[in-house]
Amino acid sequence: MKPINWIHIVIFTVFVNSCKDEQDRPDDALGTARAFIRASLDGEYKEAKQLMLQDSINNFELNQLAERYESQLSKAEKEGYKKASIHIHSNDQVNDSVVVVNYSNSYKHKKMPVKVILKDGNWQVDLNYTFSGNL
Repeated sequence: MKPINWIHIVIFTVFVNSCKDEQDRPDDALGTARAFIRASLDGEYKEAKQLMLQDSINNFELNQLAERYESQLSKAEKEGYKKASIHIHSNDQVNDSVVVVNYSNSYKHKKMPVKVILKDGNWQVDLNYTFSGNL
């Protein structure tokens, strides 16, 4: 029997983590919205990006949010967002592939919408809707 070397351990770890990421993806619109909001509140924009519709507008908006989070928020504000709970006010199904979730967080109490769409078999956040309001 061959001894296990470090490269095998690294490959196995990467494989297990990539499988875990796929399994942890929410399988419904509300779960996707909650996971995206939580990642955003926590400043985990890489995680939030994985739940988002990948296009130039969404990527631009998320990058702007991430930049503001890092450069403009104080440490106390960041902690406030991280400790905040999510309050869902409504979960409105527009059609079978579009849901708009209206929410606020316990830190700022500002009501915000987030649109989640079903595309390629996955629910994905369309962040552009939050800023434009266009379905």
